Amino acid sequence: MTSVGGQQGLDEHRLHEFNDELAILIKIFPDVLPDVFREMLLRFDGDSRLEVVANQLLKKEDEWVKGRWRTAIERTEADDIDVSQAPGADLFRRNSYRWAVKAALLQEFKTLSKSTVKAVLAEQNHSYTLARPVLKKIASKHWRSSLSKFFSRWARRSEDDAEQHAMIRWTKSIDGSSMPTLKTTGDTELDEELQRTVLTPLFAQYKAQQESKDWDLAIQTNLEEAENADALFECGCCFSTTTFERIVTCTASGHIICYSCISNSVNEALFGQGWGRNVHHDRGLLRCMALTANENCEGCIPHHGTQRAIYQSTKGAQLIARFESRLAEEALIMAQVPLVRCPVCSYAEASDLYFPTSTLQYHFDMRLPIRTLTYTIVILLCFPFLLLYLLLRWVPPNPTRLPSIASLLQTAFVRLANTKQFPARFQCRSPTCSTLSCTNCSKPWRDPHTCFESEVVELRTTIEAARTAALKRTCPKCGLGFIKDSGCNKLTCVCGYVMCYVCRQGLGPMEGGEGYQHFCQHFRYEAGRCRECEKCDLYRSEDEDALVKAAGLQAEKEWREKQGLVGGKRQLEKVGTVEREEGLEEWTLQSVVDWWVQNVFTCSLRPQ
Repeated sequence: MTSVGGQQGLDEHRLHEFNDELAILIKIFPDVLPDVFREMLLRFDGDSRLEVVANQLLKKEDEWVKGRWRTAIERTEADDIDVSQAPGADLFRRNSYRWAVKAALLQEFKTLSKSTVKAVLAEQNHSYTLARPVLKKIASKHWRSSLSKFFSRWARRSEDDAEQHAMIRWTKSIDGSSMPTLKTTGDTELDEELQRTVLTPLFAQYKAQQESKDWDLAIQTNLEEAENADALFECGCCFSTTTFERIVTCTASGHIICYSCISNSVNEALFGQGWGRNVHHDRGLLRCMALTANENCEGCIPHHGTQRAIYQSTKGAQLIARFESRLAEEALIMAQVPLVRCPVCSYAEASDLYFPTSTLQYHFDMRLPIRTLTYTIVILLCFPFLLLYLLLRWVPPNPTRLPSIASLLQTAFVRLANTKQFPARFQCRSPTCSTLSCTNCSKPWRDPHTCFESEVVELRTTIEAARTAALKRTCPKCGLGFIKDSGCNKLTCVCGYVMCYVCRQGLGPMEGGEGYQHFCQHFRYEAGRCRECEKCDLYRSEDEDALVKAAGLQAEKEWREKQGLVGGKRQLEKVGTVEREEGLEEWTLQSVVDWWVQNVFTCSLRPQ
């Protein structure tokens, strides 16, 4: 097998083959950056090139990758790649595109050397869109660029605006306005890229600005015509006058409310403290804001009127979407429906959306018959205690203090059904989100997925460091750290400093010179603490096992408080505990019943 000598040696037919193989490798190895695949595909030649590259990555992945791994976001995007088409920035480039990009960038960045431009292009796979920002950053630090700006008085201050793009040419139209057009590059692919990334956003920006000006002019013209025709209406909230097209009437008394007051009320409800005052929770509508002589109006603003008012304000689409999302969330909370939520957006699904409880059937879990039989025998042996529990429920004066066994079992079976209905992999169905996440740890999903993977590593590292620090001693003179493995508690550092391992007090001449007099000198018939003095023992050390355990528990507790996991039983179980803290989990009667039901029973769909 031989090398093909870089991308310059690829004709159109071979370029198509290489890109197809590159797309397949990206799909098979989503954790690896495409740079690795391009390098390996160019290195190996022959009909079995794809098989050789895949085999090498499977056997010697670290040797070929050399740390070039995708981040979590890049990895998620790679999961959605179609095998037939890889992203444009990752493809092998045609020679005509490479030459056109190099010529355009050399023409724009004349202050930079050719070697600099070529090096940046090689880093960015000869992508014009990716290479240009890097070159602009390099050119801004060059002394030639600063000198050129000083003498170019016609240069505008902002170089990031689309109007200042080097590939944009401004031409005069018939009405005298300036219109942007693209300079020809000689390559169709580069022209399409510039059209998509430069010219189209520029036209969209101009269109939005022109529509805003036209809208303001239309409102002003309509207001002037209404004033001349004496056809203005007074708002019942702010008492200003406006046109018929910019008012809404309430559902109760027909009070007139202008669009500005509706928009201000929605903004105060969403971003201020007016949600409870401005929104009618039972109806899911905006309350009437009219000022009346007696009490507040009981009417509401129709939802279609609220939508029209908000849409005409700044960022109206985002505002109405947030308002409706908040209304839906409040309704779901009031309904007390068990939900599975997307961790990114406000999308949520009822836990029995796919498999309602009526379609499920429960039976003994026979996958582990010995375990099921053992737990069943245990509950039968506890039958006398169940009778005692039933008797205690009816002891006066409060017979309903304890829940019934039927309610405990019903709750346990409902929770068992909820755990079976939704898998850990959750797909958000919102058209603006569509995020894959894990229902256990609320993190973005990727295969293979490990819940709380980074938290587990961090927790273990924290506890191990705390345990080591509990046994470690550090010389205050030279800063050397050490751990006593054997011997007495009078330690002498290599620098000459003498200290007690138990209380860390200095025992050398410069620190008082107690020496061995620091330790207990009394004779003891039995092992244990001295009953005559409180001095340290020469050979008896602290209970290192208890010391290590206490340090680990304290470090774990502080870590959980820092991460906000205290009180979250589900997350605490998923993260895992190195040393279970006493009292961290409170066992209740319902939790015991849940545990027994989940270990003895299972549920499945009822046959149709």
